[in-house]
Amino acid sequence: MNLAGIDLNLLVVFDALMTERQVTRAGERLGLSQPATSNALARLRSLTKDELFVRSSGKLQPTPVAIELAQQIQPALSQIQTALAPAPLFDPPTSERVFNIGMSDYVEFVLLPPLLARLATIAPHVKIQVRSGNRDRQLALLDSGEIDLVCGLFPHKVAWHDRQLLFRERFVCVCRREHPSIGDTISLDEYVNADHLLVSLQEDMVGRVDLQLAKQNLTRNVLVSTPHFLVVPSILARTNLIATLVERVAREFAPILNLKILPCPLPLTGFSVFMRWHQSMHDRLSNAWLRGIITDIATTV
Repeated sequence: MNLAGIDLNLLVVFDALMTERQVTRAGERLGLSQPATSNALARLRSLTKDELFVRSSGKLQPTPVAIELAQQIQPALSQIQTALAPAPLFDPPTSERVFNIGMSDYVEFVLLPPLLARLATIAPHVKIQVRSGNRDRQLALLDSGEIDLVCGLFPHKVAWHDRQLLFRERFVCVCRREHPSIGDTISLDEYVNADHLLVSLQEDMVGRVDLQLAKQNLTRNVLVSTPHFLVVPSILARTNLIATLVERVAREFAPILNLKILPCPLPLTGFSVFMRWHQSMHDRLSNAWLRGIITDIATTV
């Protein structure tokens, strides 16, 4: 059946007839005259090849076909009505809205604690659901409307996404403060001769540092590789390994675990963390409010 050839207003008339069980009252409900409603019913009967309603005791009784049809049509009409309804007003102090945010564990580590602290004071009933996954999965969730926004490393622009730079990150070297062979600075020779701990999301033994070293015909000794950056500071505090970490993570753990942070002797390029949202959400009050909170927090981390 070709929907382009069907007057979908007939489904609205059908729904009214199922509710009122009388042609006149169904027409009044829709602002239609009795003849117009009867004409719509005749067209429905022609379309479905069924009587749909029969008179009994002064009312219209639905046929089995009508009952089955209503089970499909009424939820669909309800969904359409919800989709076209104006967005409800958003009041942060009283809202119990659940925001779905795409984040990596690194972005969670940096942004989630201050975000939750801020929400506790200005929107105590708002809830946050963090959605994880690789870059492609998070962008797919954004496009499907399953998440409200995403924060992370997304270097490529997408025409139907808007974005906001949150902060820039750089890499530093980290080791325990009493490391026997590394002082307050670290040379390139000391760096390549040390034993390294690598954070690799690909779960291999090669990272961006190794690619940079290869340009100078140098290698390093990676003793441990892990995809989990949060375990790295504790390992460094108990061993003579060194690691190349993002500075915000290093700063958080250095005073707690007696670690020292050193400039990296390699010209490593940092990265930028962006917030992205679908253009269809740009003017949604709740989404704009959350974006403003996250943007403000990002200036303090």
